[in-house]
Amino acid sequence: MKRQITFYSCLLFFFLRQPQEVISFTFLGDHLCHHDDALALLQFKETFSINASTYVSAYCDKWGQNSYPKTTHWKPDADCCNWDGVTCHNITGRVIGLDLSCSHLQGLILPNSTLFHLSHLRRLNLAFNDFIGSRISHRFGWMTSLAHLNLSSSSFDGKVASEISYLSNLISFDLPSLFPCDSMGCWVLRYEPNSFEAMLQNLTQLKELSLSWMSIPFELRTNFSSSLTYLSLTGTGIRGNLLSNVFHLPNMRVLLLGDNENLTVSLPKLNCSIFDSLRQLDLSSTSFSAALPDLKGCAVSLNSLNLGSCQISGVIPESIGNLTQLTELHLGDNLLAGEIPNSLRNLRHLESLDLSSNLLMEEIKDFKSRSLSMILLNNNQLSGSIPPSIFTLPNLSFLDLSANHFIGVEQDLLVDFNKLQNNAFNGEAAWNTTNNMNIPYPNLVSLGLSSCQIKEFPEFLRNSESLSYLDLSSNMIHGEIPGWFLSKTWDILVYLNLSHNFLIGIIDQLLVTPSIAYLDMSSNSLRGQIPSSICESSLLTILDLSNNNLSCPIPQCLGNSSQYLEIMDLGNNRLFGTIPTTFSKGNSLRFLVLNDNQLQGPLPRSLAHCEGLELLDIGNNEIDDKFPIWLETLSNLEVLILRSNRFHGAIGNCQTKSPFPQLRIIDASHNELTGALPEEILSNFKAMKSSNNDYYIHSVSLVIKGVEYSLERVLITRTAIDFSSYRFEGQIPEIIGSLHSPQTLTLSHNNFSGPIPKALGNLRMLESLDLSWNRLEGTIPMELVNLDFLEFLNLSENRLVGPIARGRHFDTFGDDSYRRNLDLCGFPLAKDCGDTEAPPPAMPWVAEEQYDDSEFFDGFTWKAVLLGYGCGLVLGLVMGGLIFSTGKPRWFVLIVEESFKLRRRPRKWIHIGT
Repeated sequence: MKRQITFYSCLLFFFLRQPQEVISFTFLGDHLCHHDDALALLQFKETFSINASTYVSAYCDKWGQNSYPKTTHWKPDADCCNWDGVTCHNITGRVIGLDLSCSHLQGLILPNSTLFHLSHLRRLNLAFNDFIGSRISHRFGWMTSLAHLNLSSSSFDGKVASEISYLSNLISFDLPSLFPCDSMGCWVLRYEPNSFEAMLQNLTQLKELSLSWMSIPFELRTNFSSSLTYLSLTGTGIRGNLLSNVFHLPNMRVLLLGDNENLTVSLPKLNCSIFDSLRQLDLSSTSFSAALPDLKGCAVSLNSLNLGSCQISGVIPESIGNLTQLTELHLGDNLLAGEIPNSLRNLRHLESLDLSSNLLMEEIKDFKSRSLSMILLNNNQLSGSIPPSIFTLPNLSFLDLSANHFIGVEQDLLVDFNKLQNNAFNGEAAWNTTNNMNIPYPNLVSLGLSSCQIKEFPEFLRNSESLSYLDLSSNMIHGEIPGWFLSKTWDILVYLNLSHNFLIGIIDQLLVTPSIAYLDMSSNSLRGQIPSSICESSLLTILDLSNNNLSCPIPQCLGNSSQYLEIMDLGNNRLFGTIPTTFSKGNSLRFLVLNDNQLQGPLPRSLAHCEGLELLDIGNNEIDDKFPIWLETLSNLEVLILRSNRFHGAIGNCQTKSPFPQLRIIDASHNELTGALPEEILSNFKAMKSSNNDYYIHSVSLVIKGVEYSLERVLITRTAIDFSSYRFEGQIPEIIGSLHSPQTLTLSHNNFSGPIPKALGNLRMLESLDLSWNRLEGTIPMELVNLDFLEFLNLSENRLVGPIARGRHFDTFGDDSYRRNLDLCGFPLAKDCGDTEAPPPAMPWVAEEQYDDSEFFDGFTWKAVLLGYGCGLVLGLVMGGLIFSTGKPRWFVLIVEESFKLRRRPRKWIHIGT
């Protein structure tokens, strides 16, 4: 009976299942693809939109990866095994491969995504899409059949799930983050120490591991798998001592560890066997604790060696010539001295050579490699003539010999240089244009002739139809800009620098093109009005018209003309009217410099929309307003210069919990503010409470310790407070003592009374202290003697009494530091503290308007001119984006990246000079 029940139960089950199996069989008969996988793919597709405008897509196209929306052709009635990017098993029909790289996908990958239903996947490539901050879910760890996983450069964010270490069959794992920021935000992928070590321990079959530009800021304690052939940890922040076993991995062919400044690298005791399999080695920008190894007796198969920016000293050994297969050698930005060895010049396969920014000497001799396309020897101490044979190298297209001691170069050397597409000459040697004014350069894309004593615009520019980069700065060009230059169509001009010449004339016909991203015409004698047509340059990123004679209002449209505008410097002109009120939300402005003009009216409240603003300089104008306490919401503001305007009234109360959190320099001197100096504001200067050396780049001229300094294109770590020449009353707030990092404190020419706070002794970094011209009373606190870095002190014109503190720097200050404090005594004053003679009557306090302070330091004189800028990543990305959109080739992108320090090697550029 039991057997009968079992039999009928099985029979009933068979019939109940039969229709579904028949449908499934029929589906498979028409389509190879398994129904469940097809459904999962279609549902996965529906979670994304298609966005072809992303920078990532352009990157794919221009680097040889065809970028197009693969999923748009996925149709439910078609066999999914024939869908673009899908690979199926020939027998089972299960999806085993999915390649949606460069597919314009935009959206989130959530843990409940149907992607994770594809349990038979062996290959998954989602690189170069925009997953707008999706997490790398633990569900990826359940796809245990995966052998190849590529999630690179797709805007993933947060911690990498530890479950990734469950993928024991993984052979290749790519997770670099080349684009940390996009229009939706900034994404930072990071590994936790335990998760990273678990991955290295469990993925024993891993051959290729690429995690570049992720965040892995810890010391590596686990050895790498011996099966590894490719390892890239570039720019990950790894630190500590590199485990020596990485150089002994028997199958390693590519080892990329560059851009990790806290990583200490020591090559093991020389054993030629460590180079047996290695083909590419990059240890650039690490702490390389050795000289260049002597490779004598080694037959090395290395193709690419990058030890740039490692502070390597000594000489380049002759044994470098044993690297006979070398195609790329980068030793730039080190301390290498001596001559360029003959053996290096004899490397016949060499294509790219970078020895820039070292201490190399003597003359350049002939290079034997006919394959050379790039030679960088700039910023050394090379001398003599430039060998003409360099210009006969058939593939040479990028040459930089600037900042050496060469004899000048003649333009006709380049007549037969048929690869010329980029030409840059820079230095003190003259560029001779007298013999070949009409040499045609139809393919010229970049031209740099900075500091070459040029006296006129080169005529051959008339024939240049493809120019994207033009630098004629710091020359001797006099007169007006030629009419032919202004009327020429510059459709793809991205970079124009005519600064530091002697140009005159009206600027109304300012060269403005739709493609322009960098426009610098500063430090000339141009006059007239800023044309409103400049607002039509929607890609404009940097605008510098400072140090001219412009006399006009600022066009209102400049406030919202370009979403990319980051730097606007119109300082030191004769601009009048009001500051534009049109700064729109979401703008990119970082530096706004309008100092030394005749601008009036209130400070526009729309500046609060500039959320990325780092520097605001409106000093020496006629701005009439209350103190702009509303700027407290700008969380990135580091430098605020309000000097010499008509700001008036009390400072007011803060409305946010953390006002001015990044402020390092504030100069609000020579205004008409009244009342007390608010402790609330001072107590929230968080950046000034930190003594770290985070830097920012500005060019500033200032007066410190009574001496004027010009700091142009330098890294500045100075923090400063200047509230001089106000009408502040009451006591100096004790809270100032909690600001540990200020190097300059200037509170002179106010009405401060009471004692000097002892808490000022806590300002350990203080170099300059000016409390002169107040009504301060009492003795000089002994705590000030502990200020080890104090070099300038001015306590004059107060009512201080008693003996002057002694010790350390105080013994070096002269009597000018204390004058007209009639009850002070002791060194360096003539009055001895034992003198009982009645002092003369105290002089009445003199108002600011009644004194002549020409002999005294009266605070900072800031002038943020932002010359040069360096442009950095900003211009590189903007130019890159433009080049992608206009179809320029890959080499030009590399030029821009090298020029602005993006750590990529350039192509197609020539740069000669001394």
